[in-house]
Amino acid sequence: MNIEHNKEVSKSIITPHVLKRWSGFMAVIAGILYIIIQFIHPTDDISSVHTNSWVVVACLTIAMSLFNLIGITGFYISQAKEAGWLGLVGFLLFNLFWLISIIFSFIEAFVLPLLTSDAEKFVEGMVGLFGGTVSEVHLGIFPIIAPLAGVLYMLGGLLLGIATLRARVFPRLAAILLAFASVVTIAAAIIPHPFDRAMAIPMGVALIWIGYIIWSERK
Repeated sequence: MNIEHNKEVSKSIITPHVLKRWSGFMAVIAGILYIIIQFIHPTDDISSVHTNSWVVVACLTIAMSLFNLIGITGFYISQAKEAGWLGLVGFLLFNLFWLISIIFSFIEAFVLPLLTSDAEKFVEGMVGLFGGTVSEVHLGIFPIIAPLAGVLYMLGGLLLGIATLRARVFPRLAAILLAFASVVTIAAAIIPHPFDRAMAIPMGVALIWIGYIIWSERK
């Protein structure tokens, strides 16, 4: 009897609503981490790759990106029917960016520190990808993936924001902020690095806002 009762309790605890609320909590944490990372990120040069702070920030970015994958999924599921195909495309593009972010951050945390002595030029090129530095050595497919990730971020967030605005499931201002936070990163092209990191703050706020709405939702 006790075993059957425990099984029934477990089934009642783990419900779609509970999972969706947890996805909202993940989005809140991801938004907070996204903002914090911009202020503690070491300088993008090879001397930073040796430091513990470089590895810590890269690991935090991995966690933040993973939380975003979960949070954005819960965000989309909450309005999948109303958001339509536009929302689906935006969701897929936006989450693809966070997946690429995990890959890059994993390389920064666990690969680049091992190559600073044997492949210094390669490390310098990889570190300078997002700062606009031209590499002196061949970096394979990475110089293509880096700008592609930027397009996925802007286009995915914009489409998801527009779809959210049209779906009317979430507050209009939250949808507008998501779309704005995605396209405002274009300004990074004219703002010197690392000051362009400030362009990530609106997205962090949008993620926190959307995540809180999902997390605080009641049946």
